[in-house]
Amino acid sequence: MKYIYKVSLGILLLGTILLNACAPEDQIVEDLSINLTKGTWRFRSLDAGDQTTTDFYTAIYNGDILTFNSDGTCTGKQLGTIDGSGTWVLNGNQTELTLSITYGNDNRNELWKIKTISTTDLIYTFDVGSNTIEMRYTH
Repeated sequence: MKYIYKVSLGILLLGTILLNACAPEDQIVEDLSINLTKGTWRFRSLDAGDQTTTDFYTAIYNGDILTFNSDGTCTGKQLGTIDGSGTWVLNGNQTELTLSITYGNDNRNELWKIKTISTTDLIYTFDVGSNTIEMRYTH
């Protein structure tokens, strides 16, 4: 009986060790808002999949400037001249940014899928109809 007890205890102990070894680790998500809110972002380029669509959207975004504030507000200039203001928020795992900004009568409500927010690059994609556009802003 003692033998069965010791074997059972050993199996239980071994199982506990193995289960803990396979347990998922807590993921630490870098706070991308620190880089996002450091300075002004200027539109640099975009890729819309084909040259005609890329040229069309480049003309729309050329000259755009965005500044994200740590309080969740933002300001910008559309085409480098039309002032805008709005709000932004990153989701919990910081893979998506929701932007609501108004330039004159142009209200934009966009969901950006974040690719990179570094100290120098802001790269994201968003969908317009059947097109996915990859945008690049830099400091």
